Amino acid sequence: MSLRIWVSKSLAPELIVRLREWVLDLSRQLGDAPLAAAFFDDERFRVLASIGYAGFARERLEIILTSRLAAIRANAVTEAARETLPSFPSAAPDGASVLLQRLSLEHRLCGALFVEGAAPATLAAALEARLPAWSFLVRESGWCARLTEAEAQMAEMGRQLEAMRHAVERLTEFGEQAIQDRERFVASVDYELRAPLTTVLGYCEMLQDASYGSLTDVQREFVRYIESGGQALLHIVDNLMRLARLDRNSDALDIREFSAASLFQSLRSSFAPVAERRQVKLTVTLDPACEMLVGDESQLQEAFSQLLDDALRHLPRGGALSLTGALRQISRNVQSLEITLQDNATGIVAEQRLATYRNLMQSAVSVPERGLALGLSVARRILQLHGATLTVDGDVARGCRLACSLPHRLTAPLTEAPRLLIVDASVESGSLLRTILESESLKAQLVVASSNDTAAALHANCFGASSRLPDVVIIDAALPMSDGYELCRLIKQAEATRYLPVLMLTASPETAEKLHGLEAGATDVLAKPVNRKELLMRVRALIAQKREFEAMLRAYHSAKHRAITDGLTGLFNHAYFMEKLARKAELTERAGQPLSIIMLDVDRFKRFNDTNGHEAGNELLKDLARLMERCFRRSDLLARYGGEEFVVLLPNTPKSQAAVLAERLRQRVAEYPFVGRESQPGGALTVSLGVASLPSDASDAKQLLELADRALYRAKQNGRNQVCVVESEPAGRPRPSGFWKHPTPSGVAAPNPSLA
Repeated sequence: MSLRIWVSKSLAPELIVRLREWVLDLSRQLGDAPLAAAFFDDERFRVLASIGYAGFARERLEIILTSRLAAIRANAVTEAARETLPSFPSAAPDGASVLLQRLSLEHRLCGALFVEGAAPATLAAALEARLPAWSFLVRESGWCARLTEAEAQMAEMGRQLEAMRHAVERLTEFGEQAIQDRERFVASVDYELRAPLTTVLGYCEMLQDASYGSLTDVQREFVRYIESGGQALLHIVDNLMRLARLDRNSDALDIREFSAASLFQSLRSSFAPVAERRQVKLTVTLDPACEMLVGDESQLQEAFSQLLDDALRHLPRGGALSLTGALRQISRNVQSLEITLQDNATGIVAEQRLATYRNLMQSAVSVPERGLALGLSVARRILQLHGATLTVDGDVARGCRLACSLPHRLTAPLTEAPRLLIVDASVESGSLLRTILESESLKAQLVVASSNDTAAALHANCFGASSRLPDVVIIDAALPMSDGYELCRLIKQAEATRYLPVLMLTASPETAEKLHGLEAGATDVLAKPVNRKELLMRVRALIAQKREFEAMLRAYHSAKHRAITDGLTGLFNHAYFMEKLARKAELTERAGQPLSIIMLDVDRFKRFNDTNGHEAGNELLKDLARLMERCFRRSDLLARYGGEEFVVLLPNTPKSQAAVLAERLRQRVAEYPFVGRESQPGGALTVSLGVASLPSDASDAKQLLELADRALYRAKQNGRNQVCVVESEPAGRPRPSGFWKHPTPSGVAAPNPSLA
């Protein structure tokens, strides 16, 4: 009799030949019995070779072997009646049972033989001394198949990464070209506008001086109009050019500590006379506890001057305007100064100002829309460069309120003294720096670079085995083996140290040296010999900057975690699951790997809540979530779909394995001692589950989710406490034809192809 032989194509050619010969030889010794050889790994069996079975039967064979895992582990040979096997793809109709032969090496299960229509004694005689050889062959073939698939996946990822690299390079080229084109355009516009305006204003001045004869009163008035318009246009050109420079960060901020009181006093002195002329009551108040701000004082003064000027120009006579600075505690060690500008304009004036500022906040680009003052865009950009976001609030009855926050110097003593790392070329210079810093209760560690220390060796020595990173790193630019700039680059490239503030010490005060340090990634640059007060001021500013960044990073991670997880169970929430499902479905389509989904629902949860109370119901859902986490791999995604409904996303998992995992979860839930389960029918809590897979059942993520939900509904319809798996029609028929159920303790449910 000629039987069909199948061997996995994922194996090496020599293994394919050996498996084919061994399977054929064993089948002939057993009287042309159908059989299959399967490899065991990751809690499931995988058929590597078979004889006598069609291709579609391999998935069912894997399910049968995995469902009998406990019996295979316990017995060398397990005999099972055909009627006890789910949807058994029999190839020998005369046989009454099948044999499951365990294959193990060093007392560990590595595979199994599935033999149909043979007696245990006949199988033992046929295998005899070759059983260890079978185990070696199956294990070697299984690992070879996994290695081949991993190599194929890596090759595909390599191709995708190479394509992405080319795309990034191309986009970078386009971006650099666009920047160059923009800079040339800005320079051209600046010249083309400024040159004729300068000429016009020059002629106006000559006419007003009567250089070419006296003017009549009407002519002098017209000349004043021309001069006023020219000055306004020149101011617009200045703002446009300033905005363009701010957008490409050509105007580097001179970040340092400065007195908040001096900033507010300067604003009060500048605008109090303007407010008095316009009969507007101006109030400027600052929290007395506020001492020092961190930022560029001149640019911040310009930004708030723009905001005050705009408010004073629009407020009617008799109006009121207040500028207030109040300290706000962000965390234990971080403060900020919240600055607000509040006016009492009402009616159409307030409506117009609120509309102007809201358009400014919603604009995705810095260039304003028509009718929007350029000065406000400049102010907004300056505040953005300081890390402050300008917000607007108010209505036609209360007026307009603008607010932003600036970092404030640490005033309270830290619970732990800041740590600094000094990397210097000489012991004398480094010791001086350490003495200055330690005189202000700062802990400083000195590393003196020798003539043999490379930048990589210094980086490994300073940060390789350090349990706690320093708050600030001070580097001498003139290190003996390699300059300090290279060490700074390594610090900024390493993931663990890239956010550390670096203060570079240079031998020259020239701008080129400062730019060199900033290009290498230094946060600040200071020329030698250092001034003690300036060094301490800059170091404390960098410490404050790092502490504020750490507080913001912790707040960000906390907010991100809350955004993607369910507050009750700690599993991922519905929105995050839907996002991941869409992404995984796209990857599945490109890579051709299976993607399965399990949807489950707690049976009679309303009855449990009514009997035990909602608090007990919440504790039940928490316990169920923990149980689910123990039943699945780390790579699987578990989420609360809604209410008492949960969902599991299984990447690179065929439907057969997903069905086995679903059945295992169903059994563990039924056996778990949940508090209050006595109130449920049978004294146990149960769940119903639906299973579907891509690409065998559906063509996209939406259809996959719908099929799993319908399978869950069918499981509940048919009595609950069971797994219902989608079964698709043969190839060429994309619509699923129905469902078959996984075996339950009560028996095996027959296929039901009636559901379209």
